[in-house]
Amino acid sequence: MPKIKVSVVGLSYNGRDIVPVFIESIYNSSLERKEIEIIIVDNASTDGTVGLIRKRYPDVKVIARKENIGSGAHNDALKIAKGEYLFFTDSDMKFEKHCLENFYNTAKRMGKNVILSPTLYDYDKKNKLMPSYSTFSRSFYPVFVRPEDNDLKFKEVFMAGFIFMHRDTAKNLRYIFDNDYFLYAEDFDLCLRMRLQGIKLYICPDAVMYNKPPAQTTRKYIAQARLTYYMERNLVFTFFKICSLKTIIFYLPYFSFMRILALLRELVKLNIRMFLTRLRAYFWIFGHLNLVMRKRKETQRLRKKSDKYVFAMADEKYFIKTKLGLFWN
Repeated sequence: MPKIKVSVVGLSYNGRDIVPVFIESIYNSSLERKEIEIIIVDNASTDGTVGLIRKRYPDVKVIARKENIGSGAHNDALKIAKGEYLFFTDSDMKFEKHCLENFYNTAKRMGKNVILSPTLYDYDKKNKLMPSYSTFSRSFYPVFVRPEDNDLKFKEVFMAGFIFMHRDTAKNLRYIFDNDYFLYAEDFDLCLRMRLQGIKLYICPDAVMYNKPPAQTTRKYIAQARLTYYMERNLVFTFFKICSLKTIIFYLPYFSFMRILALLRELVKLNIRMFLTRLRAYFWIFGHLNLVMRKRKETQRLRKKSDKYVFAMADEKYFIKTKLGLFWN
């Protein structure tokens, strides 16, 4: 049997119109088709996505979930993926012809303890650079690095949402995205867990993908208040999962202050719904302390690096320069 170099795992939800484009762009890869395995994990679509894939692309493996669990559905593919490397992404994407080949060659050169992510361009305006990676603040708010600040160099970065890794690395992480997050901040959690294990993430300027803006995908189905709820809940969840007790005590005043600031912003803007949404996210943590502590114990058991290493890529200056608009714009 030919060696499968890459298993591409695409997550779909009601993607009947876009999943075929995703699959065809993989077929057009400079890697041979026999070297690529395609797995579509469908999150209980209601538009016939699963039937279309099975009929039109019989060689594509489909995991048809009966319940939409968000990004955590990616984990289902770990049980069946056969590729030497695994690439986790969404199906509202298109691959540039050499993307997978460049990923594979770079990964072979760098070794198993490195994870790669693509450089993103607009799905329709292919010369328009999109935010491709993020940095973060010790207040546990991530911030996209703006396209104008992306120097298009191969370099280590903190966070990216689409991940290319060796299958052994995926096994060591135990899971890719936390099933309890649904969506938002699941990539933040993943990248911090990677750093806990000493795994580095690099952005690849020659691995190009085309990405639809969130307004055309996620925000099409989920209201802003619900997205804010998931973001705040999951960021707080991650704070208590990742940090050592000493770090929690040290960073808690700053962490809390930034959330109080966000609440005040909602009050100043008379946005009572969003104010209550944020409060509900925080109270969820208190109501699920057993779950939070169990996940914390599991995460800390895998720790190989100190918090000094984990937080070395935090960038407060960039956060202040760009993200504080979150509170007052």
